[in-house]
Amino acid sequence: MTAGERMWLWSQPLVAVLAGLAGIVSWYWQLTGDLSALPTLQSLITGSFVLPGLALSLIINHVAVSLRRPPMLTVGEKLLLIVEFALVIAIVAISSSPDLLFLGYLLWPLLIAAAATAFATMVSTTIRSRRGASTDDDGVDDDERAPAPAEQVAPSR
Repeated sequence: MTAGERMWLWSQPLVAVLAGLAGIVSWYWQLTGDLSALPTLQSLITGSFVLPGLALSLIINHVAVSLRRPPMLTVGEKLLLIVEFALVIAIVAISSSPDLLFLGYLLWPLLIAAAATAFATMVSTTIRSRRGASTDDDGVDDDERAPAPAEQVAPSR
């Protein structure tokens, strides 16, 4: 596995840890009543629900991909992660502005859709790769298999 592939593989847990920590800090501020760091409704929702949900989603995706041999992401999965990461950056960037709450309402469902699509894609790709590996490795060498019967062709008249 190349360094680039390792970077892609470990990008999900890295972002998950950062999002999870941000969520924990947000919950802590809410429990202590210190909402000065969460000045808008958008930052409160992002910190309390969006980031922890993203962290959970990315960890599940990482576990699914780790079950592959070799544990590598497909091009489509990488594109989905780029979309997810770009949406997270945009959401975090606009969270402190009360004037951009409507934009947050638009971006949150897009992030959820991207995360759900990434999850479905990664899990289904892992299942297909695992099924393919189990049928390829059934204990019989390809050379030992009996040849398939030849098609019988009726003689032409």
